[in-house]
Amino acid sequence: MSKKKAKKFLDLVIGGCDFSGTSTQINDLIEYFKSKGEKVRDLRGDEKDALFHAEIMKPYNNTHTSFNEVMSNRKIHPFIQIDVFNHINKILNMNSKISSMVQNDITEYINPNSADVWIMEEPTNRGAGQTVRRFELYRSKFGDKINPISAALAHQAYRSEEFFRFRKIIREEGKRVIRSRSEESACYQISDKRYLLNGIPREQYLSLPGHQVAFGNPPTNIFVIVGPEDWKPNDYIKLREERCGERILDDHEKNVGYQLMVNKRYSTNWLEELYEEGCRMRGGNPPEITRFSINDSREDIKKKMINKLELIAREKEIKIL
Repeated sequence: MSKKKAKKFLDLVIGGCDFSGTSTQINDLIEYFKSKGEKVRDLRGDEKDALFHAEIMKPYNNTHTSFNEVMSNRKIHPFIQIDVFNHINKILNMNSKISSMVQNDITEYINPNSADVWIMEEPTNRGAGQTVRRFELYRSKFGDKINPISAALAHQAYRSEEFFRFRKIIREEGKRVIRSRSEESACYQISDKRYLLNGIPREQYLSLPGHQVAFGNPPTNIFVIVGPEDWKPNDYIKLREERCGERILDDHEKNVGYQLMVNKRYSTNWLEELYEEGCRMRGGNPPEITRFSINDSREDIKKKMINKLELIAREKEIKIL
């Protein structure tokens, strides 16, 4: 019996230190794919944002990218918005179901072929990712301090969940997935003798079950937005002040020395070495890592990313458009 030929796919991660603009770059790529006539669906958000894409929601989701797009669009009649909201709440409250791209009796099915491009994020706003976003990043507000080992354990948990619920199937179907961050955020968690004494040891990080999954199935490409390797404290503080807006700073964003350490890891071969080790242990292929300057304008970064994306498509014969 002949073995089924694996489909080619793109699994692209956008990463970088805090305030590097990952959400901005993700949204620019969404705009780019849409301009080329591609169907884009956005899985970012909590469980209701994922459930919006389930087949049971087909009357509402067919022409929209996300649940948030429906609820925030003033051109959509309020009665329709209320109907969508109530329908999703009914699934959540009465059926107690989560969504997935696996057809089984405990989840609402999302058809991976209902989009050309799928958008994801880390940490998620559902499952263990919600714990990261609402507790691990703000431990000081609960009378505690940063605990990188606890954070790493929470991160690895949602990596298994999101892979088996969504990303594994997207890849198998030869689709494209664009993610905001991934296991490369080890830059934030692995111990450092100066800035992160209580961080998780690299060996322990790579041995966690979720990271075994992650490094065995790594992204094909990573785009990293970085400052200079010798970034100075005032450079980060200036960037933070420019981009913070009304955002409540988390415990990590307040720590300037820590952020400079993170940026240095992103801007040097520290990241390549992490993937070489992790993928060698788990049988994955290290991703190609491309860096972009944090000092470039949004438009320049967008152009450079799109140019690189199109080059990847030609070199690897991956369907991008």
